[in-house]
Amino acid sequence: MVIKEYSLKDLTTAYFQKKSQLYRSGGYRHAKYLRRNFEDYQAHFFAFLMDINVCLLPVYIWVIEFLLILCGLIPPNFFDLLFYIMYALLFVVSVLLLPIFSARCKGQSIGYVFTDLKLVKKNKEEASALKVIFRQMIGFGIPLMVFGFFFQTFGIVLWWLVNGLVALLTPCQQTLVDLFFNTVTVREPITNIRFEQEVKEEIKADVTPIDLHIRSNYSDDASNDVEEIFKEAKQLGMETISITDHNCARANAAASRFAPLYGIQYIPGVEIDAQYRSTRIRILGYYIDWSHEIFDDLERESLMREKKMSIERVQRFEKLAKVKIDTRSIMENSRFQTITPTDITNMVFNNAQVRSMPLVKKYVDAYEPKEAMRRFRKDVFGKNGPCYVHCTYPAAKEIIQAIHEAGGIAILASWHLDSISDDLIEEIMRLGMDGIECFSPDIREETMASAIRIAQKYKAFISCGSDYHGTTKPDRHLGVTNCPAKALPLVRILTKAA
Repeated sequence: MVIKEYSLKDLTTAYFQKKSQLYRSGGYRHAKYLRRNFEDYQAHFFAFLMDINVCLLPVYIWVIEFLLILCGLIPPNFFDLLFYIMYALLFVVSVLLLPIFSARCKGQSIGYVFTDLKLVKKNKEEASALKVIFRQMIGFGIPLMVFGFFFQTFGIVLWWLVNGLVALLTPCQQTLVDLFFNTVTVREPITNIRFEQEVKEEIKADVTPIDLHIRSNYSDDASNDVEEIFKEAKQLGMETISITDHNCARANAAASRFAPLYGIQYIPGVEIDAQYRSTRIRILGYYIDWSHEIFDDLERESLMREKKMSIERVQRFEKLAKVKIDTRSIMENSRFQTITPTDITNMVFNNAQVRSMPLVKKYVDAYEPKEAMRRFRKDVFGKNGPCYVHCTYPAAKEIIQAIHEAGGIAILASWHLDSISDDLIEEIMRLGMDGIECFSPDIREETMASAIRIAQKYKAFISCGSDYHGTTKPDRHLGVTNCPAKALPLVRILTKAA
């Protein structure tokens, strides 16, 4: 395959455009406000130092020229000329170039790029280019020129000291100019940006025209809104999709409107937590009447359950680690006001003081960061872990009946299907389950084969799904369901079941 060669400028532009796209498409919900802690102060201050030093480059060059004049290497009569050139360059760099660079990089100055910070609106959405330019001009360039000209070094230092004091006093480290423009600095969410053409071609080749397991931003762990999902599905040439948010059927209202606009068959869906005996499972509901009151009840019960678990989880971890968790900060960055094991793990590994504790340090020293966090989360919050919180979910039979009551079809989701025995799956099928999600990136090939065999035994529907979450799970791709072409006719039976 021939790959087009791109210049550094092209790649840089594409990189920031892609980051901006991911941020606007839902990533902003995962951005974190700067807080009053050492790490955030350090990052903010380091970014400021980088930016101010970039602005002062003409001054540094002028100092070198001045020393050369003193050494007799440059004639003294050039002093005034060099000074005015320096002042002009200072204006260009601080008043023009830095603001324009920040706007082109979607709210990131040079210092912000290196520290993964981003200047945004107070609600964490991207600020307009004009707002970024004026904020940087008034915050950096103009004070540097004006105070430097009239009050020299004292004026500049005083301006930055006042702004630093304001940043220390405000909850999100806002400066005077931020307060005026209603902007704020946030930590950018981690994104996985790749440009390789082969990867895109490979993903496109694996896309199946049917994907019946997709999450939108109505779920607490997914990023894309409903229309973005339809746009992407249209680009991939998909024919049928279903948005199955976690314990929430609200996305179906918008999806039902977008489906005819994009020429894609849409099956109203939902994914609900359930329990059979002591085994937790998830059940997909298709063709549901999403406006049925039963889904409001299920969503409300789910949120209450998750909040209760959050409180107990935090209490257990505080007792184990002997630290106090800033629950308010975590809650503010959670759309559903819950605290998950991932939230606590991120907090732990982003705090230098907590990270140095023996409980955490053994993971930090032994593994790469990503693997260390994964193992820590599993060992501490996983089943049999010291902070594991047991929860009782609705009985599987009740959920199946609820889906049927709403006019839907109940399908056993592939979630954790690898760990469920065939005998147990058959017992679940006998509860009144209408089918199994047999094709998914979640399960092994042998599990798929067993699931197909059981589905055929019970003359049940066969489904496929990608478990697509958007940017929050970059390894999952819309339409990549692991369903081979020869099995699509089996899945199409379900898409024609209405």
